[in-house]
Amino acid sequence: MQKNQAIGIFDSGIGGLTVAKSLSEELPNEQFIYFGDTAHMPYGDKSSQEIIEYSKKIVEFLISKNVKLIVIACNSASSVAASVLRAQYFRQVEIIGVIRPIIKMCIEKHLKKIGIIATKATVESQIYLDIIKEYNADIDVYQKATPLLAPMIESGQQESEAFNHVLEDYLKDEQFRDKEAILLACTHYPIIKQEIDDFFNHKKIILDNAKPLANEIKKYLTEKNLLADIKTKPNEFYVSRYSEVFQKTTKTFYNQSIQIIEKKV
Repeated sequence: MQKNQAIGIFDSGIGGLTVAKSLSEELPNEQFIYFGDTAHMPYGDKSSQEIIEYSKKIVEFLISKNVKLIVIACNSASSVAASVLRAQYFRQVEIIGVIRPIIKMCIEKHLKKIGIIATKATVESQIYLDIIKEYNADIDVYQKATPLLAPMIESGQQESEAFNHVLEDYLKDEQFRDKEAILLACTHYPIIKQEIDDFFNHKKIILDNAKPLANEIKKYLTEKNLLADIKTKPNEFYVSRYSEVFQKTTKTFYNQSIQIIEKKV
């Protein structure tokens, strides 16, 4: 691997852009190649096998682009596909998921009561609970599947009255009342972080995967002497099906129009 090779990032759609933005801020010299699998979004209601198959095809595409690292910027794919992908492609590229870094941060902050909102696939995988147990951490966790949020965000409905009703219905769950932190365990959810913070009257810590993941990737690249010294190429953005919402979101995140390339894998 060489320093000037790009970092590959993939998600089911626009959610991973929250991760890409954080990585851009933490690692400004790095080139990113982003793939949003908009044709198969949302991953959260797919079977594990479907998510694994979609993820394999994307990983193979990113490997063909000669990336030095692949980031799974999707909780659903990280929860059910990461171990399979690492086992199959470890000789070709390092693959990092979004889940472990945020759990490590929660432990370091000594958080004891956490509410998690996530996709159905992520909740059913029990991956957050399994990794917390792996660290022998004493954390009271309540997980709630919120399957309607990601597809509504993906279709740009987050400012609608219908979306507000759906969000409120999820968040008013009594199990969240005693939690000191709410973890947004889907990379789409930081897009509505302010709305979630407002709902809880700014009395809870609202966490997401992006910053801890960016720190973990910076640490990895530093240890491997793979940090880019200078950015030599622009970022590239691919989707499996063109989406106006994806186009609009990239412009919002990067304050400029971004070329989006449709690529079937």
